Amino acid sequence: MDLNTLIREEIKKQPGQAIPFSRYMELALYHPSYGYYMSDKPKVGKEGDFYTSASVHPVFAETLADAVIHMWQGSNITAPTLVEIGGGTGSQCRHMLDRIRDIVPELYETLTVMMIEMSPYHREVQKEALENHRVSKKWYSSLEEAAGREQIEGVILSNEWLDAFPVHIAEKKKTGWQEVWVTNREDQFVEECREVTPELGRYLEALEMKLPAGMRIEVNLELENAVEHVSHLLKKGFVVTIDYGDLQEELYHQSRKQGTLMCYYRHQAHGNPYIHIGEQDITAHVNFSDWSKHGEKAGLREWAYMRQDRFLMRNGLLEKAVSHMDTDPFRSPAMKRNRAIQQLIDPASLGGRFRVMVQAKEVDESVVLRFR
Repeated sequence: MDLNTLIREEIKKQPGQAIPFSRYMELALYHPSYGYYMSDKPKVGKEGDFYTSASVHPVFAETLADAVIHMWQGSNITAPTLVEIGGGTGSQCRHMLDRIRDIVPELYETLTVMMIEMSPYHREVQKEALENHRVSKKWYSSLEEAAGREQIEGVILSNEWLDAFPVHIAEKKKTGWQEVWVTNREDQFVEECREVTPELGRYLEALEMKLPAGMRIEVNLELENAVEHVSHLLKKGFVVTIDYGDLQEELYHQSRKQGTLMCYYRHQAHGNPYIHIGEQDITAHVNFSDWSKHGEKAGLREWAYMRQDRFLMRNGLLEKAVSHMDTDPFRSPAMKRNRAIQQLIDPASLGGRFRVMVQAKEVDESVVLRFR
């Protein structure tokens, strides 16, 4: 049985012969046997479906490491833990550890690394990637599991984690809100607008924006639960969330009338989640207003929010450019490094598309950090 058949069977069992889009997205991405993120198919880089900032060049991870070191030292955390959620291949963490070992070996000696990764395949890849780093290492298959067993002092980091959460899709009609459901018609998955599920209905009732008819929005109802687990895991320190998204007034602006849902398949971006099922990424922009609001309720104070280019520059990215006399752009490490720096801060590319939110817990308000 393949994933298409499994989804059709689930749809067939439902009283209305349909499932909310959020459930469809959950199955497409996270089905234990056939979901996109659970497979051993390469996802990031040349052989995968998309690039991330971390896959562009190790200079991104080096700059993140500098920011994390600055947070640890600024908040007097002397035996820190670095938590990465959804770390994929582990390359970002490996390059961060390289940097920490090189410039603050005394902190490196006391460091604990915790990787939270639901994919068994990626957990094994991460273990290989971090094999040569002689620090204390732990793995958990879920954030809930980690939060139930640990409380750490340090930094909890995620890079393109929240955008892959299953989302509900709501569409504003002249008569009110409806939800996008997925049904099966002539062996094809098609959308139908139907009554909203109760949880989504409560969210839409509380939405402090008047949106016009024809507007379609994505709603991640798992943000509150996720940030509560993050806060429970963090005893003292910072949460750094990097993702593409916006504050609510920008995210639900009329210029995004069709929403932000996107699919990535072999480096081709498109808007059809009903093809290449289980073989393509499906994402939606993160509502950073919700992430911040739920975080405040859970005890995480918003410390900073900005575009990725500004965050990286404030943490010394431009200082990592190197002078050279090289002429071969394909073989010169210096030229590759400098091109990567340009790409990471390009406001029309990665620098402008991604946002960084930093939240703090049990850190004195008087602490001064360069990126704030």
